[in-house]
Amino acid sequence: MISRRVFCVSGGAAALAVPMLRAQENVHFNVGEYEKPRILAAAADALLQKPVTVVATAAPVKGLDPHHYYSEDTEWFLVDGVYEHRIGRINPAAFTTHRDALVKMNGVVSACVAAWRVSGDAKYAAHAMTHLRAWFLDAATRMEPQLEHAATVPKIAPDGSPRGIEEAVALAEVVRAASFLCGYGGVATEDEAAGLRKWCSDFATWLNEAKKGFLARESKDRLAICWTLQAAECARFARMGSLQLECSHRFRDKLLRQMNFDGQFEIELHRPDAFAASIFTLDCLSMTCEVISTPMERLWDYNLPDGRGMRSAIAFLYPAMENRAVWKFPADAEHFTDWPVRQPSLLFAGRAYSRPEYVELWKKLPVEPKRVELLRYFPVSQPALWATRAPA
Repeated sequence: MISRRVFCVSGGAAALAVPMLRAQENVHFNVGEYEKPRILAAAADALLQKPVTVVATAAPVKGLDPHHYYSEDTEWFLVDGVYEHRIGRINPAAFTTHRDALVKMNGVVSACVAAWRVSGDAKYAAHAMTHLRAWFLDAATRMEPQLEHAATVPKIAPDGSPRGIEEAVALAEVVRAASFLCGYGGVATEDEAAGLRKWCSDFATWLNEAKKGFLARESKDRLAICWTLQAAECARFARMGSLQLECSHRFRDKLLRQMNFDGQFEIELHRPDAFAASIFTLDCLSMTCEVISTPMERLWDYNLPDGRGMRSAIAFLYPAMENRAVWKFPADAEHFTDWPVRQPSLLFAGRAYSRPEYVELWKKLPVEPKRVELLRYFPVSQPALWATRAPA
């Protein structure tokens, strides 16, 4: 026997549960199935691409090991023999060949792995492995697991700078894709899987121990978020439990504190490209949250004692991503109208918080930036790889 009050309350709860469940069904849609036509089209193009690693183009520096990644900071311009720092602008004369090759490799590998998962056709997985072998395993073509010579500024920082870690953020999705190829039912051999994990372990060690890695990790802006994202994903894949735990602590104790009580990343708002910088920062923080969350602890629900958390960060930027006109700060110096596109933060937050409006906006936006030079600010090319938990 139950009382009328208990019966009514329980009945009301059940009635409320139905629309809640329906909302979750709308949000937790099958990303791979929804994206399947686009994935297969991207993979068809990827099958035509041959591996091009850092050794294919020599860096404009004498004596540099051809296996070392090299790039020049695109925010520095040579004007009348003097280098000027123009934050938020892109110098087309800067050497970015290695960076562009890395971004392109991520596009090829992630498209092929996503296509293999949605179609079951092994040719896609085999092609992805061809590129991974060239970049990380083959002695003649592999990239060394470090970024000592990234984001250089001739005559000012000729030996590279910590900012190079930010421009290599595409490595996180490469590692995510490799996880599926090396997991149960994957196509990588045991030796190949061990080699890829060893590369990621060495790179994570460089991130954690090298001076440039230390400076990036301890920065107070998005660079620390990019560091944590790459370190956490490499540590997960390479099974480096202590580093995974450190990244989880940093997310709570350091990264969330970059935002203010309104969910704004204040340092990014002082840049001439504040809109793009804020979106990029939120995307990388959202990816980090996905990587370090576990079935036992979903960090999307974690808040600092003062209430700051992922929910407030996405709540601040969502209105401006829906309607650029409501952005209350100055327009970016360049490429203001090129953003947003299908930002992963919208998809991840929509699924995490059962907010279908976030996912609907994600569906309506352009798939990716139209300008090739902006792809490096777009850290997820295949969201289907992030919509399911990666193999251990």
